[in-house]
Amino acid sequence: MATKITSVKKYMICMVCFSIMTLALVPTGCSHSKPVPVTQPSCPLPSGNFVDQAFDTARSTLSYNECKYQFDQVMDALLEVCEGTPSINNKKLFSDFLVWAKNQGIISTVQAKKIYTRYFTATFVSLSGDFQTCSLCPRIHKILSDCDQELEKKKSGLLKICGDKKTYAKASNDLKQISLILEATCKACEAE
Repeated sequence: MATKITSVKKYMICMVCFSIMTLALVPTGCSHSKPVPVTQPSCPLPSGNFVDQAFDTARSTLSYNECKYQFDQVMDALLEVCEGTPSINNKKLFSDFLVWAKNQGIISTVQAKKIYTRYFTATFVSLSGDFQTCSLCPRIHKILSDCDQELEKKKSGLLKICGDKKTYAKASNDLKQISLILEATCKACEAE
């Protein structure tokens, strides 16, 4: 008798397992609809040899809210495309692009001015307004290092992208003079 109960229990367990497996395979009302894929907009970076097309791609990409965080990558890609085709007109293209990005709320007015100045003018963003005071002396090496890095950006922007040797030469000469002034100021401050 004990054998029959065990066999019955085994049979019932098998039937329950079979029922569960069968129910799992039976389609329900929800399983008939296909899941809708969530698509993210593509955020292509400007590339190629056509400058106007690169700026169009940049604006198109940054027009998507999901792509606005890629401004720095888009800007770097634009710089790279334009290095292949130097033209003084590239200054205006970058100026217009930065104004557009500011108007779209992607960057601030201050950011737009700093980016443009860093690459396309002889003025150094890395310097504060008054660089002839003793307060800068503890940071002189950092300031001059930042200016050297900025001169490299000006080399890219002014020489390689715009072919503007005159403005680059001015920036380079200005940095030499600023370095001399800063060093002389700090020596005078140390003497006091």
